Amino acid sequence: MNRRAFLAGGISVLVVPLAAEAEDYAYPYRDPYVATVTTAILNADRLRPRLKREIVHVPALPGRNQLPGLQGRGTLSVAFYRQKHPARLVFILSGLGSNPYFGLATYYATLFHKQGSHVVVLPSPMTWNFALSASRSGVPGYAPADARDLYEATQQILSVLRTRYAVKIEGIDFMGASLGALEGAYVSVIDAEEGKIGIDKYLLVNPPVDLAYALTKIDEWHALGAKFGAGRAQGIVAKALAIVESFSKDRRDDPAIFDRVARAFGAFTTEELQFLIAEDLQAALPELVYVTQVVRGQIARVVGKRQTRERLQDVKDVSLAGYRDEIALPVWRLQAADPLTAGSLTAILDRLRGNSRVHVMHNADDFLADRRSIDELKEALGDQMTLYPYGGHLGNAWYPKNREFVLRFFER
Repeated sequence: MNRRAFLAGGISVLVVPLAAEAEDYAYPYRDPYVATVTTAILNADRLRPRLKREIVHVPALPGRNQLPGLQGRGTLSVAFYRQKHPARLVFILSGLGSNPYFGLATYYATLFHKQGSHVVVLPSPMTWNFALSASRSGVPGYAPADARDLYEATQQILSVLRTRYAVKIEGIDFMGASLGALEGAYVSVIDAEEGKIGIDKYLLVNPPVDLAYALTKIDEWHALGAKFGAGRAQGIVAKALAIVESFSKDRRDDPAIFDRVARAFGAFTTEELQFLIAEDLQAALPELVYVTQVVRGQIARVVGKRQTRERLQDVKDVSLAGYRDEIALPVWRLQAADPLTAGSLTAILDRLRGNSRVHVMHNADDFLADRRSIDELKEALGDQMTLYPYGGHLGNAWYPKNREFVLRFFER
């Protein structure tokens, strides 16, 4: 959540536990929705030391820097945290609509940097910046195509870091969360085949197993806004934002702070929490839809900031379902007859299984996947997957036991 809305081959392989049994796991929240919204405050703010980060601009796809209304904005922007010495580099990719400057990725960037790594935080393909600068179709959301675009962009980022910034990189790892984990899984398949980057380890946290299932849930929860009515819906969001803002000066490495966050959000009903989660996941859609229309030539000419604001206002109420059904699926179907099935984790499960570079972390109570599919994923991946009993969707990303697991996984 964010303040705009809310939410092998010679490699030493880490031995990880099969699962975290309930009796061994003291994560305190059993409500998966409350657990999930505790991540509303998860970012690098108030962590010490405060790291200097650089914004690195990478050249865009040909022609994207001169599109009407978007001239000069077509470079891909990433957040870079560098070491003063040669080191490994970790790419971090968070979930739907996430930018490189806030949230879970910045939190882990600080931890990885403290552990001795360079870090690059990537924007989600489902952002206007990626759609404009790096998405060949201009309509992101189909994981196999997004992964190909990410793979090409990542090679450009590495080239810029090595040549323009003289960064010495001793190896490369990847951490993906939520939709970023699904996209990372597809990147692992590409890199296994082509080896142009040579990523050593992938940690994929809470990937959606069945993308259609996850999107259906988000659509249902977004529709709760109509049930609540405009006034109540706005009040729910305003109350949630006020809670998040009230923790703006607190540390992000103290479990007691997250306990206070959980108590504050515990006052919401389950439906209200579901609505907030859906609104957070859809917060970046208006800008994405606007850019998609420009890239696809559906907006021929935009003159001035006023007209740009009017265009954004026109698409402000587009839902994820609307984007998927009316804008994206006609484009995605040019690549696969059933793109939601073809772009899910299950479609590449056989190519992930046995790849010792890939490890999945998941929660049994993640509501963006049904329990049976999570159990089947665990059965298929075995030692390649660590399953926690609680945490909802990324709700235990800050929890000390999970945090320590992540850091150990990438430790050399």
